[in-house]
Amino acid sequence: MLTFFFDNESQTPLYEQLYHFIKKAIENGELKADEKLPSKRKFANHLKISVITVENAYNQLMAEGYIRSVPKSGFYVLPYVGLIPAKKIRKPLVSYQKKEKDYLVDFRTNQVDQDSFPYLGFAKIEKEILQDFYHANINKTDFMGLYSLRVKIAELLFEYRGIETSPESIVIGSGSEHLISLLVLLLGRENVFGVEEPGYLKNYNLYRDYGSHSKTIPLDDQGIDLEKAMSVDVIHVTPSHQFPMGIVTTISRRIELLNWAYENPRRYIIEDDYDSEFRFSGIPIPAMKSMDTRDKVIYMNSFSKSLAPSFRVSFMVLPEKLLKKYHDSYAYFTCSVPVITQLVLERFIANKDYERHLNRMKNIYKSKRDELITKLKNSSFKDKIAIEKEESGLHFLMKIKTAQPIKVWIDKAKVEGIRVYGIDEYRLKPEFLESEKQLVLGYSHLSSNDFDTALERLEKAWFDLS
Repeated sequence: MLTFFFDNESQTPLYEQLYHFIKKAIENGELKADEKLPSKRKFANHLKISVITVENAYNQLMAEGYIRSVPKSGFYVLPYVGLIPAKKIRKPLVSYQKKEKDYLVDFRTNQVDQDSFPYLGFAKIEKEILQDFYHANINKTDFMGLYSLRVKIAELLFEYRGIETSPESIVIGSGSEHLISLLVLLLGRENVFGVEEPGYLKNYNLYRDYGSHSKTIPLDDQGIDLEKAMSVDVIHVTPSHQFPMGIVTTISRRIELLNWAYENPRRYIIEDDYDSEFRFSGIPIPAMKSMDTRDKVIYMNSFSKSLAPSFRVSFMVLPEKLLKKYHDSYAYFTCSVPVITQLVLERFIANKDYERHLNRMKNIYKSKRDELITKLKNSSFKDKIAIEKEESGLHFLMKIKTAQPIKVWIDKAKVEGIRVYGIDEYRLKPEFLESEKQLVLGYSHLSSNDFDTALERLEKAWFDLS
C-alpha cells in the first residue's frame, strides 16, 4: 500500500499534501493506468489520518482527471499522457513592454492635470452608490450603456454643444478603440475610412487593424481638403479644433462636408469633438452634428480631456439608420464600461459637480496656458518663435523662425531632457516639411516648476540656433 509521510509543520493542509503525493506518483509512472487505489477507509487507517482527508484528496484528483470512481468498486488511475519534455535551453526573459524614455519635461498632448482631479468627490459618490444604489443595478448590462447616464449625456450635449438628441441614440464605450470597432461593424469593412493628416494617426491604425480600408487626407487652411477625399466613404474629422494643427473648420467647409455626405447613401462623417470643452476666447464653436439635417453625422466625444484619459468613458451619437442596425444585429454586445463607473459619473453630472469641475479646469488650464506663453515670449529665443492656435484646446503651436531643419531643434531639446513634438510626427510618413517648422506643445499636465525647468533647458539647447 502507498506510504506517505506528512509534514506536520507545513502550512499546507494534509489533504493537499496527499493529493500532491498521489498526483506525482501518477505523473512519474509509479501508479499505472487502471491501477486501483486503496479505499478511503483503509488508506486513512494506514496513514493515520481521517477519512475526510483522503476523500478531499481523491475528490481533487477526480476533478483534475487523474483518477475515476467506479460505483461499488473503488477508485482507479486514469491513463496519463505526459508532455513532451522541452529542450533545456536557458533563454533570457524577453520583455515586450516598450520602455519610454524619461524626460525632465514632456510637452505631450494626451494628459491632464493630475492634481486637479476631483478625487474626494468621486470617492464620496462611489461610497454612496455602493451603499445605496449598486444593489439595484448590479445585474444591469445594457449594451448601449446605462440609460440614466445617457440621459445626462444628452442634456450635456444640448447645453454645451447645441445637439438635440435622445438618450436612445447614445452608445457608451470604453474609449475610441471600442467605439471605432463598433463603427467598422456598423458601416462595413468594405468602406474606405479617411482620416486627417497631420492628425491623430491612432485612428488610421484602428480602422486598418479592424479590417477596413483607411487612408489619410491632407488639410488646407479651412480644414480637411475635400477634393482629396472623393475616394473615401467615411471621413473622420476634428472640425472644432483640428488635432494637431488647431484649425477650426470654416462654416463653408462644414457645409461642403455635409453636402458631400448627402450626395451618397454610403457616406458618413464622424465628428470627433475631443476637446471642445476648452475654448478660452469667444463662444464655443458649434458642432457639425447640430447643423446636420439628414442624419449623416456620427458624433463622438469622451471624458478623457475633461476628467482623465484613464477614466475610459467615451460615447457616440448614432444616426437612426445605424442605430437600427446596432439594435437588430449587435444587441448581444455588452457595454464595455463597468456599471459602477457609469453610476458614479451619472451622479457626478446630476449633482452639477461636473459643471463646477469643468469651469474650474477651464480657469486652471487658461492660467497655465497664459503662464507658459508669457515665459516663452520672455525667453532668450523669443525673436525666433511665434505662438499660434492658442485660443482653444489643451495644446498650441509654436512656429520656429529658422533656417535649420525643425528636427535639429527637437533633437537638441531631447539632449537637455525636454521633449517637444514637431508637426511631422503626426504624419504617416514623417517628412519634416520646410513649410511646417512648428512644434506642438501640450501643457495641461505640467506645473510652473516644469515650465521653468523647460525654459532654462531650452535656452541652453537652442542658444546657437538661427
